[in-house]
Amino acid sequence: MKNLFTNYITLMKGCETPLDYFLAGWVNLLAALIVAGLGRIAFEAITSPSTFSNATWGIFDTLG
Repeated sequence: MKNLFTNYITLMKGCETPLDYFLAGWVNLLAALIVAGLGRIAFEAITSPSTFSNATWGIFDTLG
């Protein structure tokens, strides 16, 4: 785990321009949203699986 943080710090030290920092922040924000979203789905699937009995998932709604 220590190596992971070391690699992350090294990657962030490679940012030289404001655009680099913006893109790094954007990627981190998107990664955090993915983790939070998947965590929420897993939490709901464990605590109340009946939520998914009538779920609609975007494109799959139009295929029927």
